[in-house]
Amino acid sequence: MKPSISIIIPALNEEASLKKTIQDTLAVLDGRFSSYEMIIINDGSSDQTASIADQISLLNRNVRVIHHGRNMGLGYSVREGYDLVTKDYTVWNPGDGGMKSLDSMFNYIGQADLIIPYIVNPEFRSRLRRLISRTYVIIMNFLFGLKIRCYNGTVIYRTDLIKTARASTYGYFFFAETLILILKKGCTYLEVPTFHEDRAHGKSKAFTFKNIAEILKKAVSLAWNVHFNKSEKNNVPAEIKVH
Repeated sequence: MKPSISIIIPALNEEASLKKTIQDTLAVLDGRFSSYEMIIINDGSSDQTASIADQISLLNRNVRVIHHGRNMGLGYSVREGYDLVTKDYTVWNPGDGGMKSLDSMFNYIGQADLIIPYIVNPEFRSRLRRLISRTYVIIMNFLFGLKIRCYNGTVIYRTDLIKTARASTYGYFFFAETLILILKKGCTYLEVPTFHEDRAHGKSKAFTFKNIAEILKKAVSLAWNVHFNKSEKNNVPAEIKVH
């Protein structure tokens, strides 16, 4: 029997790209799943994102929209989506359409508890951004005894697992912390190469010294809890190789 899928689309001022992102996402669902739901989280947009999302939901009964009166942040929006989903597997996809490889990731659903993407075309980023990203991954793997190639991607989770992982922050460490908490339960995972595009407008605000310092502080605190706090699980996840 085919599994079902929940897709969370967080969107902040994405009037130029949201409709195409939805269309592209729906196109790769065809025939793969027994059912699907899509939850668009309009995170306090000041443009036409809200009305575009509402129009899409009126045309498709599988699409629902959540509106925030003010901007709550990406981590908050995705966590809210995790709490609302009802299908077998869950993934989030940015409203700007930057994630282009859901199609290939969907091929591996059912082979592991988690499908973790990693970028194979990092050249679209600056050299400094690539250096910071590589350093970040090395530090994270050292702290948590893992061998993951990307901590901040759009991971496909078994829905029952994602509902149990409660990160301590909605900030920039949210996605990595959520992933680590689930991996440390001893779940199986599979890493899939994916292609990304730079955002059409705006720049990432994650890579500032202040944010990096906050991320490292949260990471060290989580590592202490994982390794020395017996209330936290510290099982070894099992990697499944892509063939």
